[in-house]
Amino acid sequence: MRCRGKHKPNGRKQTGPFFSPLEPGGRIENLRFLFGLMALGLLVFLAGCSGTGGTVDDRGIFKPDKAIPGEIKPAGEAEFLAGDYKAAKPLLTEAGRNGSLRAVFYLRIIVEIGLDGEAPNAQEADRLVTLMGAMKSRLEDLAFNGPGADQGIYLTSLAIAYFRGKIEGGPDLQRALRLAREAASRGFIPGVNLAAAILVTPGVEAGVIKDLWGGGLNEAFNLSHSAALKNDVLAMGNVGYLYRVGQGVSLDAYQGASWSRKAAQIPQTTPRVLNDLGAVYEEGRAVTPDKDEALRWYGLAAARGYKMGANNQARLRSGKGGSPEVLTGLEY
Repeated sequence: MRCRGKHKPNGRKQTGPFFSPLEPGGRIENLRFLFGLMALGLLVFLAGCSGTGGTVDDRGIFKPDKAIPGEIKPAGEAEFLAGDYKAAKPLLTEAGRNGSLRAVFYLRIIVEIGLDGEAPNAQEADRLVTLMGAMKSRLEDLAFNGPGADQGIYLTSLAIAYFRGKIEGGPDLQRALRLAREAASRGFIPGVNLAAAILVTPGVEAGVIKDLWGGGLNEAFNLSHSAALKNDVLAMGNVGYLYRVGQGVSLDAYQGASWSRKAAQIPQTTPRVLNDLGAVYEEGRAVTPDKDEALRWYGLAAARGYKMGANNQARLRSGKGGSPEVLTGLEY
């Protein structure tokens, strides 16, 4: 490299490598070289900051070569998994306020189904699902790039948001089904229950079911049954319902009553199960009709704030007749 102040053989004074005259190999080329170095340095800097490369998958989701950190398990999660929903609810509520998506996921189940002994709260559950939809980007990061053991929670959260129309464009049953299926394939029971619920929802296009599941309603039953065999109370109640209505399986009142009784005997059962069992005894489905037994189960449901149970109890006591009020579809 020539130093400032030296002279070339032709007598021209060299003014430095980046400020030489406009000639071949002079200022223009040197500036280009400088800018090239700056660009390269910027790329190296950015790579160092990101710490990882990655690819975009067929869902349009960026998947880094290295997994991103997951969420810390919130206060209340252990209580939820142990079946102590009353203790879990206030802890999860506080954690949800502090931004925990895991807490929001578990809290939605408690308030929508009424697992804590309080009346099911559809309005609060809808608010929580709306929050899931608003956090779509973060859920996607955790569902596809977070720790593998936790991905089922976030896949199912996304699926619920799409199923309930809380992400742009309204309900997207096809995408919801794909996400729920992915969670189900990982053995995540809430994902199993959701996939089955989507499949039996009125209005689901046959093409969606055929393209994604093949088995359709039969597969919905198989999913619910597999989870019920693992003593999941929601799945047990769902299997009883599917047997009673003959959806995805041959109608079998005896099996319907049997599964509802099994679910009702679990301390953490749902008020919907209690109401369903009351209807079984009132109508005598594979059991001897028993008004007193029906009133007992309706009363237990009503005590949990379940409106259908209270209505059925009042109607049966009045002697006015009529058919029991029961929920259609599956719980998830």
